Amino acid sequence: WRRPRALAATWSRARRRRQHARRGAGGGKRPSRGILLRFALPVLVALGMLGVGLYGPLGLAGGDDTHCAPPLELRVLTDPDLEDTFRTAADAYLTSEANTTEAGCRHTGITVYSAGSSDVVEALRRHTDAWKEPGADEVDPQRDIGPQPDVWIPGSRAEVDRVLEQQDTDAVAELEPGERPLAHSPVVLAVPSRLAPEPLNEVTGRPLTEMIEALTARAADTGVRRPDPEFTDSGLLATVGLYGDTVAVARGETMVRQPGPPSPTAGDLLCALPEDDAVDDRTAALVPEFLLISGVDCEGTVRAPRTALYPADVPGMDPVFVRVRWDGGETDATARDAAVASFRDWLAGKGGEEVFARYGFREPDSLEPIDKDVDLDVVSYAPSPLDASAGRDEMEQALGAYQAYGGPGRVLFLLDSSGSMAGLWEGPSGGPGLLRQTLGGLGSDDEYGVWAVADTGDGPYETLLGLGRHWREDAEEAVDERARVRDASADPHAALLAAFDELEDRGDDGRPQMIVHITDGRHGSYLEGGRLREVLDRAGASGVPVTVAVLGGGGCDEGRPDQRIAEVSGGRCLDAGDDVGAALHDEIARIGTGDD
Repeated sequence: WRRPRALAATWSRARRRRQHARRGAGGGKRPSRGILLRFALPVLVALGMLGVGLYGPLGLAGGDDTHCAPPLELRVLTDPDLEDTFRTAADAYLTSEANTTEAGCRHTGITVYSAGSSDVVEALRRHTDAWKEPGADEVDPQRDIGPQPDVWIPGSRAEVDRVLEQQDTDAVAELEPGERPLAHSPVVLAVPSRLAPEPLNEVTGRPLTEMIEALTARAADTGVRRPDPEFTDSGLLATVGLYGDTVAVARGETMVRQPGPPSPTAGDLLCALPEDDAVDDRTAALVPEFLLISGVDCEGTVRAPRTALYPADVPGMDPVFVRVRWDGGETDATARDAAVASFRDWLAGKGGEEVFARYGFREPDSLEPIDKDVDLDVVSYAPSPLDASAGRDEMEQALGAYQAYGGPGRVLFLLDSSGSMAGLWEGPSGGPGLLRQTLGGLGSDDEYGVWAVADTGDGPYETLLGLGRHWREDAEEAVDERARVRDASADPHAALLAAFDELEDRGDDGRPQMIVHITDGRHGSYLEGGRLREVLDRAGASGVPVTVAVLGGGGCDEGRPDQRIAEVSGGRCLDAGDDVGAALHDEIARIGTGDD
């Protein structure tokens, strides 16, 4: 699902996001290869069209001073994480016997380039006409992606199916995907080796979220990062596992929280982590397995050794060869078809296998490493089970949920208003004062509401501010005028269950949601035994994180009800050991659109 908006605005938003991600991923220390490629690509393509390509004037001569005609140029578009692999494959093919005439001339030249995966899918679905003949519109795939491809090699067959399912009926590009993937690489949780569990088979085959929870249980400061799900298929495949079958978006995103935007690619991520040794030593990365074998070019940076863990619910990368035919390309169709078929057959044969083995890929059918001498200290020879490939719908659903999560949010505040809060009510650090401080993280497009939790006989709560959109001044006025301590006990069990019901009824629109419980932590029998278990079960199944701000010390100690509720829901528990006001504001700002 995506909020309705003009296609040009959608495209522009995605392009701005890509540029922002590229600026933020590497700390500004080195230019992104993708940015350099954007400027270099038109020049390279122009040279290729002259038959020179990347190979200079000598490419026009064969053996025995034979003068060669300019070779036909193929344009191959691939996923950013796969660009190095297929550039190497293209280089090997160009000088292979399959691409050489008896006179020593080349049949074909090849230009390999990459672009953000979600942008490519959107362009092939909706903008093939603008790709073929750019106009004055903001949508311009030739500028933002590159030239019209003859071949597209996405990181997952599911991307092809996503295009075919929703492609415009008047599209001027036709896709012909191969029946079999070229290779396979699991998406793994690459853990600093010092944090890896022993033995590894204790965690292999478990869901990704369980793996992450097990890691954080071993070391509380462990972090997890993944590449941008909109830019590379490895990031989106990891997101499928993070959200799970219930599409628990907030919980999954909480597990991969990080300062700043995500790294554009898995390679960029593995290079960015070592820029801070402390971060590298305690941060796991969701990346394709082959990068742990072939390595990444990080300009000599020494990286923490990593061990691959294999989640059961994260699909792997299975690049597939897709012929792209464009309307009006009949002039050289026969020669172009022959050139594409020759390169495809070479990739599927011994030549391609040698490249895929060198880069650390697996067989697409058996899922065993192509290189039988792979380093078993880094990866597992035959982990079981492997989630072989992704489905179209789960990829579409995960991407839509991720994109929606970045939009306006929804927060329901539960303000403990029982008599025991009397000494914790006044001033900026009191219950209402803390609540007011958080409102700066919420914008006019966010929805939020406030319940006063106290059982006065009319139910477990009173609505101080209805759940909806509000101006900040109106919300502050409602809290100032209506919030007061009641001569009654609070029933957090009933209030939390009602809050889960309220947000469940509204959760179909994809907004990120959160419950914030501001309390003194004195719950008595209301959060014990079966009542506590009922709340924990509901919190774990809801997909809505509960952030608890306990006004007092010890409320978030291990095993306390508030700590357990926050943990099982994917939220945070804050008490006197934290700067509660600042930490609570940060939690709200993660899903809100306010300016503060």
